[in-house]
Amino acid sequence: MSTKIDELFATLRILIADQSRDLAMAMAELANVAKERDKAVKSLKDARFMHAAGSERWKPPVNERMRELYRRLFALTDSRDNARQSLRAAEQDLAEVEIANSDLRTVNARLVADLAAAVQRADTAEELFACAGLRGRY
Repeated sequence: MSTKIDELFATLRILIADQSRDLAMAMAELANVAKERDKAVKSLKDARFMHAAGSERWKPPVNERMRELYRRLFALTDSRDNARQSLRAAEQDLAEVEIANSDLRTVNARLVADLAAAVQRADTAEELFACAGLRGRY
């Protein structure tokens, strides 16, 4: 029985040694990550980025040049939105004009058909007058 206990203690010592080695490696990696984080934070601070209050985010520095660029960006965005609205209005106008055009084509086709029928009736009437000998009297 003591052999079994000795084996279990040996296994336990190996596991503890493995855990200690893994812990030491994790701590070393954590230290490296902390150094890299510190470098990144220093770079951000050197570039005058600000840490946003209550957040993990960093805000870029805002100077007069950036304010002007943002102002222009928003002005262009507004112009683009206005242009889109104008385009939509023009597209609506075009749709209405196309509907009116279609209506006019329909009316025109009816008028042409009515004219053809009237000409046909006039020709028929003229032939009847000619057959009846009444051509010059009316």
